[in-house]
Amino acid sequence: MPRPPQRPLDALGLARSGAVVEREFPVADFARLRDRLADLTGTARVSAAFREIGRWPVAEVGVEADVVLTCQRCLMPMQRRLASESQLVFADEGSAELPEGYEAVGGDPRALELAPLVEDELLLALPIIPQHAEGETCALPSTAGKPADAAAEAGAMRRPFAGLKDLLKH
Repeated sequence: MPRPPQRPLDALGLARSGAVVEREFPVADFARLRDRLADLTGTARVSAAFREIGRWPVAEVGVEADVVLTCQRCLMPMQRRLASESQLVFADEGSAELPEGYEAVGGDPRALELAPLVEDELLLALPIIPQHAEGETCALPSTAGKPADAAAEAGAMRRPFAGLKDLLKH
């Protein structure tokens, strides 16, 4: 059964009341993140604490998700926790006197779509080169523990066209 769409948030009203919003989103719903995942199962969780600084509505946003990525060493799936924290101010970047240390988010603060912000944070939290961490078992075949001759043989370069030179002479 399809879920009802998330209603936009009123960041101004939430900031005035000092509200905390917590939501969950299936990672399969994030189109830009989808092609970077090995498996589309999982949920992204977001917590946004709104308040005002001067005349600006701001939010401290924490996002986390357990996702399955493809290890670039062994090309096998691996579990990874993505987490991101950011401080956002809902104003255009060119606005004067924005609070120090806050990243500007443009658009109408009375119609804030939370899902694109969550997807942006998850994309920024992705590792540049996903690979199993130190101490995790990577499925990459290892030459450690094999005799030196076997390691040299495994690393020997195959030359499938080596005999072609002789054939071209005739």
